[in-house]
Amino acid sequence: MNGVGKLYFRYGTMGSAKTALLLTQAYNFEERGMKYLCMKPIIDDREKDNVIRSRIGIERRCEWIYSETDLYDYIKRLFEQTQQVKDWILVDEAQFLSEQQVDQLARVVDDYGVNVVCYGLRTDFQSHLFEGSRRLLELADTIDEIKSTCSCGRKTIINARIDRHGNIVTDGAQVEIGGDDKYVALCRRCWRNKRIESTSRNALQFDSE
Repeated sequence: MNGVGKLYFRYGTMGSAKTALLLTQAYNFEERGMKYLCMKPIIDDREKDNVIRSRIGIERRCEWIYSETDLYDYIKRLFEQTQQVKDWILVDEAQFLSEQQVDQLARVVDDYGVNVVCYGLRTDFQSHLFEGSRRLLELADTIDEIKSTCSCGRKTIINARIDRHGNIVTDGAQVEIGGDDKYVALCRRCWRNKRIESTSRNALQFDSE
């Protein structure tokens, strides 16, 4: 067992540079000779290779996390095989973790003294918590918000889903992978107003048919 580790949850809306911050942290660890591991749920299938890539172009190799992965067993085996315990574990898109996987990461922190930093969204396009994010909010030792600004100047808190015309989408599956073509980060007031506009527009189209 090593020192006292912590479980961190750093959340923000889409476009708040969460991944860039993760990759910058990985770069800093590398420069300082610290041992780290990057991980990412496979549900985010926009990348065909096992990399974490930021919108600004930087990237790092990572280990995939599958829905059935027992993260405690996986990391334990990795440490045993390499005879090397990592100082830090960085997890991208942590909202896609299951509740059990967050519990497993917490156990890694407690048993090995490793610091685990999870980056992700807090809520979905309907403003509901993701499963992984909910458990991280319940268990994390340290919770930090990565802030970004709505076009109106207020803080963004909603990851609004949009259609190809830019209208707000209010129904659908919780998980739908996409970038700027499918999502826009908004403050609560702008999200509410745009939902009202979309509802009114749809009602007018229905009446005219």
